[in-house]
Amino acid sequence: MKKWVWVVATIVVALLIGGYAYSNHHATAKEYQAAMANGRTAIQSKHYTQAESYFQNALKRRLNDKPAQRYLTQTQRYVSAENALSGRKFALAQKRYDTVKATKNASNVLVTRATSKSKLVKGISANVKQFKKILKTANGQNQALNYGQSNTTLDELFTNAKFRQSYYKNLYDQALALRKANNAGQTAAISSSSSSDASSSAAASSSNTTNSSSASLTSSEQSAAKNYSGSNEYTVTKKQQELNGKTITAAQITSARSTINAAGVQADAMSDQDVRVAMQQASKKGVSLTKYAQQYLK
Repeated sequence: MKKWVWVVATIVVALLIGGYAYSNHHATAKEYQAAMANGRTAIQSKHYTQAESYFQNALKRRLNDKPAQRYLTQTQRYVSAENALSGRKFALAQKRYDTVKATKNASNVLVTRATSKSKLVKGISANVKQFKKILKTANGQNQALNYGQSNTTLDELFTNAKFRQSYYKNLYDQALALRKANNAGQTAAISSSSSSDASSSAAASSSNTTNSSSASLTSSEQSAAKNYSGSNEYTVTKKQQELNGKTITAAQITSARSTINAAGVQADAMSDQDVRVAMQQASKKGVSLTKYAQQYLK
C-alpha cells in the first residue's frame, strides 16, 4: 500500500513541476514578444535609446536570440551614424548608415531612414569638397593681397543658402575669419594710400592747392576745409560724419563696408564718406544697411 502512495506522490510532484515549468516558459515567451514589439514601436517613434533597452530585455528572456541581437545591433549602428553626422564626421556616418541599410531580417524602418540619410551625407560630402575648393581660392587671393577679389570669391559661399547649414559650420567660420582679414587688409591699404596722397599734397605749392580746391568748393565747404585739421576728406563737415548725433567710428565704417560687400555691392571702391552716407541714408529711410545697399547702391 505504501508503495502506491509513493508512486502517486511522485506523479503529483512531477505534474506540479511540469506545470510550473510550462507556465514559466509561457510567461517568458510573452515577455520576450512584448519586449520585441515595444522595441519596434520605439524605433517607429525615434526613441532609439528605449528601443535598445527593449531589445536587451528580449535577449535576457532568450539568451543569444538572433532576431533580438540583429535589432539591437542595427539600432546601435543607426544611433552611432546619427552621432557621427551631428559631429560632422561624414565618412564615419556614411559607413554606419550603409551598414544599417544592409542589415537583413531586422527593422525595415531603420533601413528606410538609413537609405535617406546616406543620400543626404553623400550630398553634404560633395558640398564640402566644393566649398573647400572655393575657400582655397579665396585664401590664395588673400595671400596675394587681392583682398577685394578674395571677398568676391567668398560671396559665392555666403550667397549659397546651404553654406549656412550647421553641417558646414567649420568652413563657415573660416570664411568669416578670412573676410575679416580681407577687410582689415583693405582698410590698411586705403590708409596707406591716403597717407601717401597727403604727403604728396603737402609737397605742392600751398597757393596752387588753395586755389584749385577753392574753385570747386561751396562757401560752406571752404569754411569746413579751413577749420578741418585732418589729412583727407577735408570737405566733410562734422555733422556729415555723424549718425544720430554720434560720430561714426572707423570700426563702424569697416563693419558697414563688410555689410555692403555682403549685399553684393563693391564697397572697396567707396570712400569712407560714401560709406557714412550709405549708413545715414539707411537710417533715414528706416531700413537695414543691407537692404539699402541692394536697392540703391547696385
